[in-house]
Amino acid sequence: QNSALIYYYHDSKAALYRHVLERVIGTIADGARRRIAPGSDPERVVRGVVESQVAVLAGNPHLPVLLARELIDWKAAHAEPAIRHLSATLFQELTKAIADGQATGEFRPDIDPTFAAISTIAQVGYLVLASPIAGILLGRGLDGPTDGDIQAFGQHAADFALAALRRPAVPATRASNRLEETTT
Repeated sequence: QNSALIYYYHDSKAALYRHVLERVIGTIADGARRRIAPGSDPERVVRGVVESQVAVLAGNPHLPVLLARELIDWKAAHAEPAIRHLSATLFQELTKAIADGQATGEFRPDIDPTFAAISTIAQVGYLVLASPIAGILLGRGLDGPTDGDIQAFGQHAADFALAALRRPAVPATRASNRLEETTT
């Protein structure tokens, strides 16, 4: 209730704003750490990151608006330390998991792991950032997607990312067709 408390705990309103952004953005990494055990396989890491995004964004409905304003008005200047920390921790872990999946043959080798990680996190981010658009597309109106929609989309986003990352299965008919062609 007392604005003097802002200056007691923070240097300025801008510092308070930055600390709020850091705290909320940091919860994405914290949530992912709880979902991803050390030594988890690449698929679990992808799912854990997306699940963490969904939990934080669904649990903080004003966060997308706050982040959109930060990006538009300030080009992420106040959020830069938190974004850099997230990039150096969770984003690098996701990128490494994708590269590890490529090294083991689980994921396609022709995809850039960094771009794949950006694509993975962008799906849920876009849904909540463009909430009014998503709401219209889902038939929910300008209020946007429901928490249930966000949860379902999170599952879809993880499945979609993993489907794009996985090596395509080689159909058995290809090999048998080649065999028939060489014998005729």
